[in-house]
Amino acid sequence: MLVVDDNATNRRILHEMLTHWSMRPTTVAGGRAALLELERASLVGKPYPLVLLDSQMPEMDGFALARQIKKRPRLAGASIMMLTSGPRPGDRARCLALGVSAYLTKPIKQSDLLDTIMGALSGRSAVTRPSGPRTAAPRKGPRLRVLVAEDNAVNQQVAVGMLEREGHRTVVAGNGREALALLEREAVDLVLMDVQMPELDGFETTAAIREREKVSGGHLPIVALTAHAMKGDAERCLAAGMDAYLTKPLEMLQLRGVLASLGKGRSSSKAAAKGATPNRGLLDEPRLLDRVGGDRRALAKLVRLFLTDSRKLLARVRDAVKRGSAPDLRSAAHALKGSVSNFAAPAATAAAARLQEMGERGDLTAATHAYASLKQELGFLRKRLLAIVAGGRAKRARR
Repeated sequence: MLVVDDNATNRRILHEMLTHWSMRPTTVAGGRAALLELERASLVGKPYPLVLLDSQMPEMDGFALARQIKKRPRLAGASIMMLTSGPRPGDRARCLALGVSAYLTKPIKQSDLLDTIMGALSGRSAVTRPSGPRTAAPRKGPRLRVLVAEDNAVNQQVAVGMLEREGHRTVVAGNGREALALLEREAVDLVLMDVQMPELDGFETTAAIREREKVSGGHLPIVALTAHAMKGDAERCLAAGMDAYLTKPLEMLQLRGVLASLGKGRSSSKAAAKGATPNRGLLDEPRLLDRVGGDRRALAKLVRLFLTDSRKLLARVRDAVKRGSAPDLRSAAHALKGSVSNFAAPAATAAAARLQEMGERGDLTAATHAYASLKQELGFLRKRLLAIVAGGRAKRARR
């Protein structure tokens, strides 16, 4: 199959996953290269049965590439899977119109990718297939104390009911001010934060929590809840200091997945012990290993690639800020955000998203400060990744 993604780290992750399943992927960095490779394979009588392509690429995005593939008779038989780092309104309808077999959001779980590939190759479409009720698997993991910050009584009840059925304990606040007051008195493991609330909205409340943590230490995981999945919402939530993003109405599988991932990195909202450092990345080593088939050597290769790739991309960001070039800043920060997001590091992802947003707005007034923050967060991430790789080498040495 053919993998098309302009981000080197993403290409390597997909290559490692596919190779682990004894598949033989070819990777290219953009739409034009993909069309040339597809035409070459077709002419030698070995057409690609499946194309995995990124939706957001420079020059020719995923939708334009899919349209070109479908227009060319020799290539039209290939199944197409679309991968995106942030779904936009109308993307699903565009996939249906283009005959795209599946549409997945990065970072991708290994099991989800394999299931979707098998479905696409067998002719089942994850875009068009009706999504009937799914039975959630039994819950695993710690029981959490969760603050539900939500002004709508019905939405409060839905969230509380889901959480308590899972064995978690809940406390409720009807607006941002109530949430902040409650956090002064009580410790919680995680917050479900409605974005639109009276008195203080979710963004303002999150900002206040993060300011407190500069003094107290610790990092309280915050999950944004919004009724509208609009373009830029995910980036805005991450940039505001939130750790994850869910749309309403809530679904149990998505809620459970977020709680499982963030619950591992939970910390009390009470003042942290003296000398404690905030949890910067919520890096989940088993999750990283899952993306490379459990192969620690493959993970080490991926980390080395990221270290090289991220330095180059950070240099591009720095140069764009120095030159005051908004388009170059948007492009470089977007590419860096895509690489960083593979490692479940919300602080570094948010820092890159903040610079991308500045580039999109064309307002670079605060870009120098934002670049300094991004550089610092990448430093924390690199140290953590190197520690994971070193730990893997030590485990192999002990065998």
